[in-house]
Amino acid sequence: MTPTQFARVKAVFMAAQAVPEAERGAFLDRECAGDAEVRAEVASLLGHVDDEALFEPVGQAPADDPLGLIGAVLDDRYAVQAFVAEGGFGHVYRAEHLRWRRPVAVKVFKPYLSAQDRADLLEDFVREGALLAQLSRQTTAIVQSYDVGVWQSPGGDGLFFTVLEWLDGWNLATLRKADPAPWPLDRVRSTLAPVAQALAVAHANQVAHRDVKPDNIFVLSDAGATGPHIKLLDFGVAKVAADKARGFLSTAGHASAFSVGYAAPEQVQRSLGATGPWTDVHGLALVASELLSGKRPYGEGDVIEAMRAAKAATRPTPTALGVEVPAAVERVLDRALTLDPQARFPDAAAFWAAFEAAAEGRPAPGRWWQFWKKG
Repeated sequence: MTPTQFARVKAVFMAAQAVPEAERGAFLDRECAGDAEVRAEVASLLGHVDDEALFEPVGQAPADDPLGLIGAVLDDRYAVQAFVAEGGFGHVYRAEHLRWRRPVAVKVFKPYLSAQDRADLLEDFVREGALLAQLSRQTTAIVQSYDVGVWQSPGGDGLFFTVLEWLDGWNLATLRKADPAPWPLDRVRSTLAPVAQALAVAHANQVAHRDVKPDNIFVLSDAGATGPHIKLLDFGVAKVAADKARGFLSTAGHASAFSVGYAAPEQVQRSLGATGPWTDVHGLALVASELLSGKRPYGEGDVIEAMRAAKAATRPTPTALGVEVPAAVERVLDRALTLDPQARFPDAAAFWAAFEAAAEGRPAPGRWWQFWKKG
């Protein structure tokens, strides 16, 4: 795409956001007449921005209790105590498990679905909840899932909710804002090793996360003697209903939503192939590059600039971002961030084994799959 075409994409995209969704097709036909490449790019951007709005956190809601849940007891055992935050797809509350006398997090999903769709989706939702519970039993690096259910609101809506362990601490994005300087390699390794382990367990169970980013990496406040306690958040249970509500295509039954600022090339350009474990390899490598360089991999620009950067030939390795790292580490990250998904490491276990070996100056092990078994 030429600079002139890119400028046109940006102008049409900005204008199209004010056009009702039902009228956008005709608007794009008119504004992009004669340039199918520009039209396709704008249409793709609009679709991704709509997806992003559904999933990205929008900050604290102005209401103290947007769903009227405080004081309610869900399934006769979760006493809702306080509203915590609102995200693009759900509300998070703090609750107490009345039998265990311990705090839990309750995530209640917004009512995007019709009553019939909610009924049809319940079985899938419960199955996804069981899958998340299975994964979290295999490693403490995945947020523990306790339960799923449906809450009947005063308005008669059956709203899906999931019950997760309560975490005290900060996500990695918040820590980066407080400490934006480049991190030493050893600190990056100790911080991301649990994330790699969590992803390796998921990949061994044929599950991909597809949205690895600092916001979904949680650092607990009770750091242990051997390093920080880390949890990977936001596996598929929250996105099952969204997949149905938005009509997203999915890979192996899992939602294809993602965050533009940390997208893999195949997520913004579907001609590159399907998403999968290799998408998580890219995401983990992207976070590693950010921590090592102190810079956001796709820059600080708008969504169009981020999506353009995600497909750029120059990949955001630490060296490309202006920070020197050992040559072997640079090579591993360069492979993990390559545009071609099939040229990356096949899964998180393979990537992290190579990354650790490079950081320690060792040859990469031949049996990458042994890594996740050690956790």
